Amino acid sequence: MSENHGPFHRLGEPGGPGCPVGVLPITLCDAEGKPTSGSLLDAGAEASEIELLRTIASRLGVKWGCDGIGWWAVVKAIEFPTWAVWRQDDHGNSFLVEANLTKSHAENLQAELEARGHKQTYWAADAVSTDDP
Repeated sequence: MSENHGPFHRLGEPGGPGCPVGVLPITLCDAEGKPTSGSLLDAGAEASEIELLRTIASRLGVKWGCDGIGWWAVVKAIEFPTWAVWRQDDHGNSFLVEANLTKSHAENLQAELEARGHKQTYWAADAVSTDDP
């Protein structure tokens, strides 16, 4: 099996089998509370949580494996939620409010917290960015 992995290459095989799932169309709320279309995936009582996660990952095009370094995953270029919202108190101490957000969700949460009128300072920052917040 010869695949072009680009400049980074890890060895390994997926961690095990997936499972059959039933798909039910549903409506749910997105990060901003607006209704959006979604799917409820039902693996039934016979499948484990791990088998369901493996099935979801493979159907989303995720390639994963495990090698001597540990677990790895390759995902398509999407907006991966790497943003966080931070708070600084009156003594200069910084605290994480919430992490693993999209940029828009982080900026909305920051604005919501600032609108409450507390003395603390809030900011949104990308965890993978090299720029200072």
